[in-house]
Amino acid sequence: MLTKRELGTAARVLHALAHPVRLGTMQALRAGEMTVGELHGRLGCSQSQMSQQLKILVDAGLVGCRREGVSKRCFVRNPDFLKVFECMELHLQNVYGKEDAS
Repeated sequence: MLTKRELGTAARVLHALAHPVRLGTMQALRAGEMTVGELHGRLGCSQSQMSQQLKILVDAGLVGCRREGVSKRCFVRNPDFLKVFECMELHLQNVYGKEDAS
């Protein structure tokens, strides 16, 4: 069972996911490391918006970034956390049905 402090931290982590671009970023990173340019291209947002959304994910400890030459490569810090997407997919199917979940 989580302590009161851990519940607050967990709420902040879940809040960091509460945006379509941030969810899309985490989902895209399921496949492995990507550059910021690859992410913003895949998600269809501007580079500045991508940077803002990545900062929130980094601050929440969900994503890490490392420099590789002139590029910044992003990765999921704890791959086990990606299980939340499996849970979400099942939840959406169970509550909304397969066709309505998309």
